[in-house]
Amino acid sequence: MDSLLNVSRRSLVKMGLAAAGIPALGALGVSAFAQDAGSEAGKKGAVGGRSEEELYPGKGLPGGGQLEIRLTQSMFTSDPDALEVAQRMKPFNLESWITEWTRVADRNAEEAERLAGEGYKVTANEYYLRASTFYREACWPMPVDEPRMLPTYKKMRAAFESAWKMTRAPFERVQIPYEGKMLDGYFRKPNNPQGKKFPVVIPFQGADTMAEATIMGGAAYNARGMAYLAVDFPGQGGAMRLHDLHLPPDTERIAKAMIDYLETRPDVDATRVGMQGISMGGYGVPRAASGEKRIKAAMMSSGSYDLKSDLFEYYPPIQERVRWIIGAKDLADARKQLNEYNMGEGRAAKIEAPMLIGYSKDDRIMDPAGALRLYEAATNSKRDMVEGTGHAQASNAGGPRSARPVVFPDWAAKTLRADT
Repeated sequence: MDSLLNVSRRSLVKMGLAAAGIPALGALGVSAFAQDAGSEAGKKGAVGGRSEEELYPGKGLPGGGQLEIRLTQSMFTSDPDALEVAQRMKPFNLESWITEWTRVADRNAEEAERLAGEGYKVTANEYYLRASTFYREACWPMPVDEPRMLPTYKKMRAAFESAWKMTRAPFERVQIPYEGKMLDGYFRKPNNPQGKKFPVVIPFQGADTMAEATIMGGAAYNARGMAYLAVDFPGQGGAMRLHDLHLPPDTERIAKAMIDYLETRPDVDATRVGMQGISMGGYGVPRAASGEKRIKAAMMSSGSYDLKSDLFEYYPPIQERVRWIIGAKDLADARKQLNEYNMGEGRAAKIEAPMLIGYSKDDRIMDPAGALRLYEAATNSKRDMVEGTGHAQASNAGGPRSARPVVFPDWAAKTLRADT
């Protein structure tokens, strides 16, 4: 069995299993294959590059034959529904992904309704949240022309709202004015004495993000004395799906709207604002910090200097999603527009906030060389790099992810002088 689990995904592709639509290792007598990450954590590790042999090369195939590696579910999970999805779905198959996640989402939603009807509010909350999570998993890779996309997204939000009708929410709902529009989000703060002003962290997530998931991760920052403002930015969640708002290259416009709002709150110290970036946010955060001086700490788990080269060209399966996010009419138009999404023309040198630039040396989604390029160009920022914090699908080794230190909340608490 151990030898089977050491079979690489690349080997499976070469064997033709994925191409034939057979669930990974199913033909070998194992129901599912671990597709999780195994990154090493450390400071300024070796910055590698794209390994063509490990990225499923295929001459004449779109994207060089590279697969949409995000469409895999690990069997290394204690959650029975997630394990069931891992056992049943066909890896890298969008239709299978949507079908299996929707099935377990519907089942949890039905159970939540039953429990709510019987008055078991706390347990109903838990099942509604599970349903919301699974609808989100089904929804995020759906393209704009998929007829199930919008109904599934609305089911995700409805389940999330139903969950917090059962019990008291750990956040408040907010709307942020942005260039004549309103952005929906959530604000969460520590349970400290009334009248206290908190430093605050604004998460700038990636292509797949939805604020309903992001706000639930705010507890790590709350526990360290910081508030947390999670909003669907243009190009994300409901801002894109419901209001057709797309991500601009000059993300400081978004940061300005967020901090303008925070300055109106009596429970926030708006002189201590940090931004946390993940994936595409690895570009969005440093770009925002280059033009919005009220950002006093910038941290990103996949740092990027140039979104076109670091993501769009580096990981071809994401190109159509990026096109939608930035509002381009086709891929040719996307390539043209993406020429503006970078830290060139001296922008990186304008960053004055301290930065912690994360990356994974074997990241297959975001080019780790972009993080190093950002580090080298941001000469006016007190900055450091941390390895092992890139995308979860970074490693080809399989098996459960190595333990990762909680470096970003700790670094933010120290940099923003939070009371921990």
